[in-house]
Amino acid sequence: MLKNILLVTPLNLLGRAGVFLIYVVLANWFGDTAEMDFIYYYWGIAVFLIGLLSSASAYSVLVPLLAEAREKGVTAAQLCVQSIFHRYIRMMPWGCGLLVATTWGISQLFFPNAGLTLTTIFGIVVGFYIFTVIASIRWMLKAVLDTYHVFHFPLIVQCLSSILVITIIFLSKEYISWYSIPLALIIGELFQTIVLLFRCGVVLELPFYNLFYLPKKVRDTDTIAYATQFLRQTLMMMGAAISDGLNPVVDRGMASSLGPGSVSKLDYALRLGAIPETLTSGAMPVLLSHWAKVFSSKDETQLKQSVWRGVAVVIVLMVPLLVGLYIFRTNIVRIFYGHGKLSLDGQLHIASLFGIFLIGTLPRLISRLLIRAHLASQNHNKVVTATLIRLVFNPICNWLFMRYWGLEGIAWSTTILSYPILAYIAVEFWRNAKPAKNTQDG
Repeated sequence: MLKNILLVTPLNLLGRAGVFLIYVVLANWFGDTAEMDFIYYYWGIAVFLIGLLSSASAYSVLVPLLAEAREKGVTAAQLCVQSIFHRYIRMMPWGCGLLVATTWGISQLFFPNAGLTLTTIFGIVVGFYIFTVIASIRWMLKAVLDTYHVFHFPLIVQCLSSILVITIIFLSKEYISWYSIPLALIIGELFQTIVLLFRCGVVLELPFYNLFYLPKKVRDTDTIAYATQFLRQTLMMMGAAISDGLNPVVDRGMASSLGPGSVSKLDYALRLGAIPETLTSGAMPVLLSHWAKVFSSKDETQLKQSVWRGVAVVIVLMVPLLVGLYIFRTNIVRIFYGHGKLSLDGQLHIASLFGIFLIGTLPRLISRLLIRAHLASQNHNKVVTATLIRLVFNPICNWLFMRYWGLEGIAWSTTILSYPILAYIAVEFWRNAKPAKNTQDG
């Protein structure tokens, strides 16, 4: 596990740095205009839908299920993937289309179109729909590779994809304006998906074109059970994804009422606030895969010890970093966002938001770690409950704090709620992490 973490972390940092660089160049090339507010808002909806359909739901369910199937042999693992992908690839695009249409209709009630023409609005929304579908499939392929401990490959591909996205935006922004952003994102995701598809075929010892096809002669009770269990657990995790993913959408919607540029500033601050999470995110798929394997072996004592060691490591490593980022937050904003169209006042505003987000970063990091432990234990209901708590209280806190602190009130709401969420997740894990029983398999 340590070897995988040491290998994956630098690659993950490069991949996340590439994604962050996309936001940096957009800030310097386009600024914080009302049009960029529109782009970021619907980009946020796309990220929410990707989490709902895969990264925060299906991915977390597939890894433990495939880990169990892998213990039974190559054939069981192949059938597990085929039965799940066979259902997923047929249902997901239709569900995504329905969700995009629904979220677009609701957002029109409170978010302006920033003066864009109807054709431009339609093109951007459709572009982000295509981006969402492709990215959701890519996350499922990544889940397969993570289960087989092929962590480095998706990260290398992500680095290359970020370079491709930035290049396409640079070359096309003068000709197709706002269309360049969704177009570049689509091409970047399509590149990753194609490459990962071939790699999944190799690790599963199965032709890549058969990953989504389940022959009728093998559609027996076992394969149906894989798909049924996957769909049932995914629907539960989608509840958590809705609760968690709606919070950024709500934040952006409420921020839009504070005037042009508010959504953009909030997004730029969130990108900086995600730096500590980026540093630890490389370990998350490794830990989920490792803990899922430990849980499948029924060694709950080892699982408990491994999780609490991880929490201790996060505290020791992250506290000095968070203090340093907070002290130099203004300088960091100027380094990344001070070379283009953002004004000095806009940079100072972003620095203020960045500092507030940093205050709540440590509990969020520990919560992310403990959530992986719950997922590895297939204890999905606790994750759903934790996200529901945030969903209920976040808009209330936003509304209350915005009355006194404006845009900073939204940041304070996110920060303050991080502490009770951590307390709930930690207590529930402690209660459910029972000592291993002295039993023998028959």
